[in-house]
Amino acid sequence: MMFKAIFLVILLFGFVEGDKKEFFTSPLEIPLTLSANFGELRPGHFHSGIDFKTNGVTGKKVHSVADGYIYRISVSPGGFGNAIYIRHNNGYSTVYGHLDRFIPEIESYVTDYQYKNNSFSVNILPDSKTFIVRQGQVIAYSGNSGASMGPHLHFEVRKSSNENPVDPIQFFNITDDIKPVLKQLTVYPLGKNSRVEGSREKSFYTLTGSKGNYIISSDRPVSVSGEFGIGLTAWDFLNGSWNKCGIRSLEVFVDTILIYRHKLDEFSFSNTRYINSHIDYEEYTKTGTYIQKAFLSPNNKLSIYDNVSKGGKISFPDYKPHSIVIIAGDYSGNQSRVNFTAQKDSSIAVLESEIKEAGKLMPYNRKNEFIHHDIKISFPEYSFYDTITFDYKKIPGDSTLLADIHFLHTPTVPVHKFFELSIKPAITDTTLLSRACIVSINNNEASFVGGDYREGFITALVRDFGIYSIGMDTIAPEIEALNFSPESNLKGLGELRLSIKDDFSGISEYVGLIDGNWALFEWDPKNDLIKYNFKKNNLEHNIRHSLELTVQDACGNQRIFETTFFW
Repeated sequence: MMFKAIFLVILLFGFVEGDKKEFFTSPLEIPLTLSANFGELRPGHFHSGIDFKTNGVTGKKVHSVADGYIYRISVSPGGFGNAIYIRHNNGYSTVYGHLDRFIPEIESYVTDYQYKNNSFSVNILPDSKTFIVRQGQVIAYSGNSGASMGPHLHFEVRKSSNENPVDPIQFFNITDDIKPVLKQLTVYPLGKNSRVEGSREKSFYTLTGSKGNYIISSDRPVSVSGEFGIGLTAWDFLNGSWNKCGIRSLEVFVDTILIYRHKLDEFSFSNTRYINSHIDYEEYTKTGTYIQKAFLSPNNKLSIYDNVSKGGKISFPDYKPHSIVIIAGDYSGNQSRVNFTAQKDSSIAVLESEIKEAGKLMPYNRKNEFIHHDIKISFPEYSFYDTITFDYKKIPGDSTLLADIHFLHTPTVPVHKFFELSIKPAITDTTLLSRACIVSINNNEASFVGGDYREGFITALVRDFGIYSIGMDTIAPEIEALNFSPESNLKGLGELRLSIKDDFSGISEYVGLIDGNWALFEWDPKNDLIKYNFKKNNLEHNIRHSLELTVQDACGNQRIFETTFFW
């Protein structure tokens, strides 16, 4: 019976859990080195895979790491750009992103789909028999497409049952004997009567040390009063790479008792934005520094935590020095630790009058609204990670704006959900209002947010606190031919390349026509580039063709580029 049970597990999942390094072969023909690892902290999300270096070039052969079938192909100007998703019979799926191009049979299939739907951006879901692949089969070539800042292969492993990404490093033999680097300890006062070093503000301590052992910059116990929490700035390195990667785990011990632990082995895409509660969001917005907090806000739904006592909040019952040990680890088992002591300060006395706050109380677990003359705001329930006291003020707008300037709380406090923001314009001219939009203001520069005019207000969905007003965009996008001259003979040219860009609201859509018919123009926003490949589109030879390219921005302004060419 035992043998039958084991056989059934292997039949269903491919291998037993202990053989994960036998699940997959390499997706590349070059040595595997990483520029980013799984769970690395990113703006608004955890990194969902690992990034393999491709020696700074595109065009490396990309192989399927196991038998399976392609269940999704996506093409997008952002995100993963050109990407392939493969389902395997071992319970996992793999993702290959930022590809330069697919193999010819997949490329042709995608092009046909794009023409059928008159769209460059597509999300295709082939059935399980359309593209059956074998382990080691070339499926594409590495690239730099989508929201990629340099040539590499983004590679993911997901559980097929729920699409949750898991750490791919466990499936490969990647050398890593480098211990995490610890840079800074942060101690937070967490209660109204709490203090750290006599202050209601958090305190920073530089860490020094090496080979996994660190100490804080202070030679005396950290002075605390009331509840406090711990934060750590740390990163990891892997052999053969100077790129800063993320740590896998963090543990906090108080007097040898574990009071907090998290491990980044798996997460859900639907919860990845809770990273804004996991980190010190204020410090990130001010300095760009990532501090991982070892204490939890009430509305933090990440599943990476275990053994968290009292939400990770620490308090002492006496005035003796207490030992605190923080341990950061990576997937290979390398660990670094910092040891220090903290002691309750008996001299702190706080009066309630010192801590009263103005503003409107907004519980995190309720729907909240704010209405004040020419502004309306509606927050869905669970928009915040903790209850806030919402602050608001406004000042007159300048001549470039169509409304007052509204200050919504503070940008250092994160918002989890989109909320509806409505601002009343100071004008009634419908011609101008058709090009009006909500703008955010930072360092006296207005940035496009969006929205439309209805019932006397410009309304948009926004996801951040900050400074807002109403602006206007009446300037159409720019279009410029890059590698050809209008009306010329282009025989021998492989593709048309044009620059398209917009100075404010951004390009929202474009349509390219060749001889009056929809044509596939591929868009690379990060380079303001759009291109038309003659061979890929099977353009007829030795005749004159007409080209019409229409580009529209997010406020509805259009620019049309027209010419003829011989090819």
